[in-house]
Amino acid sequence: MRPSQLIYALRTARPRQLRARALRPVRRRRFGSGEAPQLSVPAAPTELWRSPAFEPTQLAGQGPERLRQFHGHYGEDVLAAARAGDLEVARRTMEAWMGANPPRPGDAWHPYTTSTRVGNWIAALGLEPSLESTRVRESLWRQLIHVEKNVEDDVLGNHVIRNARALILGGSAFGAQAFIARGVELLERELPEQVLADGGHYERSPVYHLIVLRDLLEIGAVIDHAEVAAAAERMRLFAAALSRPDGAPALFNDGTLDLAPVLRLPEPPEGLSVFPETGYAVLRRGGLWLAFDCGPASPPFLPAHAHADALSFQLWLDGRPIVVDPGMPTYEAGRERNWFRGTTAHSTVAIDGGQFELWGAFRSGPLPQVELLEASERELAASVVGKGGVRHTRRIGLRADALLVHDTLEGKGEHDVVSSLPFAPRVEAPAEPFGLSTATTEARIIAERLYTRVRGSALVTRRRGQLPTEAGWSLEI
Repeated sequence: MRPSQLIYALRTARPRQLRARALRPVRRRRFGSGEAPQLSVPAAPTELWRSPAFEPTQLAGQGPERLRQFHGHYGEDVLAAARAGDLEVARRTMEAWMGANPPRPGDAWHPYTTSTRVGNWIAALGLEPSLESTRVRESLWRQLIHVEKNVEDDVLGNHVIRNARALILGGSAFGAQAFIARGVELLERELPEQVLADGGHYERSPVYHLIVLRDLLEIGAVIDHAEVAAAAERMRLFAAALSRPDGAPALFNDGTLDLAPVLRLPEPPEGLSVFPETGYAVLRRGGLWLAFDCGPASPPFLPAHAHADALSFQLWLDGRPIVVDPGMPTYEAGRERNWFRGTTAHSTVAIDGGQFELWGAFRSGPLPQVELLEASERELAASVVGKGGVRHTRRIGLRADALLVHDTLEGKGEHDVVSSLPFAPRVEAPAEPFGLSTATTEARIIAERLYTRVRGSALVTRRRGQLPTEAGWSLEI
């Protein structure tokens, strides 16, 4: 990390984050103890726990990636066995985990994995109460204490909602009002900021939006809380609107199809849906589906899942994907993750390399200014001011037989300009550039699931020239 990047990260961090990061090394080495109360799991979420929303995550292949290691500690295997009625496997899996993972610093007792595991083990016990044993009860109690002492204020975002889920489910199961109160306190602090007025989650990832929504639906089945219910309902409407014709979420920013829980959502609305706070516009009309990224990448203090993809769009015609997001094959820091987070990988214009800097696995900035200019069923328009003060304005016009993408670049001096249209695998490019550039077809990788890389292609224009300038695409529809 360069000094300028460190200064930016410190300047944009919340005071709460900085305090938590300073205390983290000490707090995570402290593990609570005490006699566990009796356990009585509430029955209200049973239908949700048996639904497709709690199908275990299936990650492709094998490997040492940290996210894969995290998933190994989530307790999804225990819940899957309980859902299948395989008590012996569920019991053996819990015993094996407890034997291999005594309380100690590391991924097994990371607050996020612990929070997830607490919720999933409690769900398993709710479905199959005979899984309870003294050892399981004592382990769950100790895990719950550890979550309460290590709420992830160093991260914020969806992690704190997951912490609250563990505290409320665990507190309800153990009759521990202090844990319930702590979880409710976190939700009352976080939901007014995290769930925006238009129903979107402030991390601007439709996949993580679904993950947070599932947590709130589960919490709402356990406690009666008006703010939780209202936030969940707004999020359901947003999630329905951002769903693709195949029912999956639009893959803006981080998140892949294998991480997205399958939830029961309302029917998506026909016509134009605009979410000005989150920064998305979606048009459904006949066989056309168009989603436009026209807002900020993330909160400045939480860019972990942000991609430099402002003004990118996704297009489906007659139930088939045409222009797509590249997805994300890995959460490991390095060149591959930087490419998939970067501007050139997306269906937008990269000026002098990209809209903002990327470093590490989850760092980026300074984030650009993005403004929605117009939204109608005939035209969508927005602008982004990126590095060097160059303004990119994109207008997407819908005609009877074509989608016209018009890009205006305003600035001074010479700049490298790359415009890309990534296509779904096995799609022949139904597009032509206009302006001064000639398009070439380049091989691309599409990664809609983690660790899965599918060959695709993109039409790309590359040139260096003086600004201001205009260019764009015409796509047959």
